[in-house]
Amino acid sequence: MTTSIQLADIAEQAAHAVSSYLVDAFENPGAVEYKADFHDVVTVHDKASQAQIADVIFAGAPDSLIVAEESSELLTASGTPSEPGSNDVVWYVDPIDGTSNFASGIDHWCVSIAAARGREIIAAVIHQPTTGITYHADETGAYRNGVAMRALEVPIKRGVFATSYPSSRLGDESDAQAFLRLVRSVRSVRRPGSTALELADVAAGHLLAAYNRGTNPWDVAAGLLLVQRAGGFYFGFDDDGGRPSPAPQHSDGTKLYTDDLVHARNYAGAGTKEAAAFCIEILGRPDIAAQIQ
Repeated sequence: MTTSIQLADIAEQAAHAVSSYLVDAFENPGAVEYKADFHDVVTVHDKASQAQIADVIFAGAPDSLIVAEESSELLTASGTPSEPGSNDVVWYVDPIDGTSNFASGIDHWCVSIAAARGREIIAAVIHQPTTGITYHADETGAYRNGVAMRALEVPIKRGVFATSYPSSRLGDESDAQAFLRLVRSVRSVRRPGSTALELADVAAGHLLAAYNRGTNPWDVAAGLLLVQRAGGFYFGFDDDGGRPSPAPQHSDGTKLYTDDLVHARNYAGAGTKEAAAFCIEILGRPDIAAQIQ
């Protein structure tokens, strides 16, 4: 059975394989297309780099499956949809996390790749092609360019927080008030535009916490393992009540994910439990925050 170390190495090879291509594309990204709405952009380079990443992954792990932002189905090496067995490796790939930044000439985007087995993320790589920075996590720990990382442990008021929430797609006026509370309670707030890099910065101790609503598995898969392996905390929950899950279900129908974190639509990742609970309160779920001990 392929180890987490071997899987992380495959992920790193795949991320580096598209690095030069994406650096060149960043200089002239071309026209953008739109997916869900005008906030949700995609370029030809997302699709092209995803195909290159898949080729490297399947060369190293031919019996695995990939789910990626530009396909959203579990695909085998032959390109056919399939369902994974309990020991199968499933890859979560975001070829350009932060596409809006990429398409706008803002240098804050990355390649994000993670591998899971049996609902558990076990290997992860986040790579920034324009800076050469690579975040890497496996069973031995979490690393930034080969140097071990440690999540930050400071009081909330001394921390820098990152989020993309609230947004016009997901928020209302009460969410704006909650965001104002965040701004007043912490040292500083950032809205960088890349979920994967926000979580990588939590793992590296640059940020105390990051949180968001309405994410997809490929947004968070690599980052959540980086946070965990760096000694931080990652919590997820889902409000929609529509996805089957073995996780505990509360009386109001909310599922607090424990063994399927990658599929939780809402998350908080932080260097301390206190900071994670505060983020979940800001997201409007003090009941879930109260469960974090």
